[in-house]
Amino acid sequence: MKYQASLPEHNDNISHEHPLKDFVLILAGLSAAIFAGYLALGWLVDVVVERMSPATEARLTQLVAWTPPPGDAALARHEAWAQALVDDLKACAGVSEPVTVRVRRSASPNAMVAPGGLVIVHSALFDSVRSENGMAFVLAHELSHLAHRDHLRAFGRGLVLVAAATLLTGDGSGTASVLLPAQHLGESSYSRGREAAADGKALGILQCHYGHAGGATEFFETLQREEGDEPALMHYLASHPSMGARIDALRAAIRQAGMKNGEVRRLPRF
Repeated sequence: MKYQASLPEHNDNISHEHPLKDFVLILAGLSAAIFAGYLALGWLVDVVVERMSPATEARLTQLVAWTPPPGDAALARHEAWAQALVDDLKACAGVSEPVTVRVRRSASPNAMVAPGGLVIVHSALFDSVRSENGMAFVLAHELSHLAHRDHLRAFGRGLVLVAAATLLTGDGSGTASVLLPAQHLGESSYSRGREAAADGKALGILQCHYGHAGGATEFFETLQREEGDEPALMHYLASHPSMGARIDALRAAIRQAGMKNGEVRRLPRF
């Protein structure tokens, strides 16, 4: 009888599954582990930031502080008015460190906070908001981010992303840019939570400063009329809650706290 070589029916060293299936399963498992680790480290960043002493916060803020951009002479009056309003709101916000306001020319009504106590206001915001109270809420929202140390949270989570990418491949910058879409998806819910928290604190600041909540929803109502609300799916991918959701949340908070919608002050002409 002629001998014919053959493989044994059962060999633990040989997989009968398609190699691509094994690759997909390994990749999915590794991705899940990385994502879980990122969330855990992000939670740890929040714990550290919450317990950080004011002195440590000041030192870290100096490390990541932005240099204020030069002022625009044509917007000097806008900037001086906004700076005075922010200075008045700081006590109610619980912010003791200096805050610098810069108004920059932009067609998009918005405002943002940057490390180092910098609040950047887009010039179009003065056209979208018609009352001092409405503008005060937007600025109070940015002060809330400072009070909640959200700039340090974002910085810490960014370091976690780069560190994870470097640990995996040795190239933190390149891999981090590839991971950014997935990181954005994972952070969307977290970011919406921070925005909602800033809205809630801004409402308290408005009540503290004016004695009522008039103007709290003005900016969001204007944007909703001009731009509409986001589709349901986009809300889950967005880093900010939809305009409708923010208006509803603020109105509910006003009712629950028994706040009044008092008369608002007209925004001055510049």
